[in-house]
Amino acid sequence: MKSGIANIDIMPMACVGLLLVIMMITIAPMVMSHTRTKVNVPMAHTAERKTEDDISIALTREEKLYLQDKPIEKEELGEEIEILLSEDPYRLVVVRADKEVLYDDVLDLLTIAKEAGAKRVACATKKR
Repeated sequence: MKSGIANIDIMPMACVGLLLVIMMITIAPMVMSHTRTKVNVPMAHTAERKTEDDISIALTREEKLYLQDKPIEKEELGEEIEILLSEDPYRLVVVRADKEVLYDDVLDLLTIAKEAGAKRVACATKKR
């Protein structure tokens, strides 16, 4: 009697695993970023960054303000950012303002974020 080694074909399992990885890679950027509010940000020579769990402030051309893609009044913005930063003050606060918006309005948003306790603040741009 010969005792043979059983051959197990792991190729189908490996293919399923790779397929799941590819699906997660393509879906993750859509789920992780706050881009539902359409804002035409200015273009600049910048490097792409990895998606994080950041706080998104959007200011549209019509001067409508959004925090995490939800409408908000400018007077309430500081308190809401403070609440979001209560767990981690080093969370990145990204200001996405339309390129037609006045610089002073963007500067006001950056100031509000800093006064709310944000340690990291950035302005969003598009890569040229």
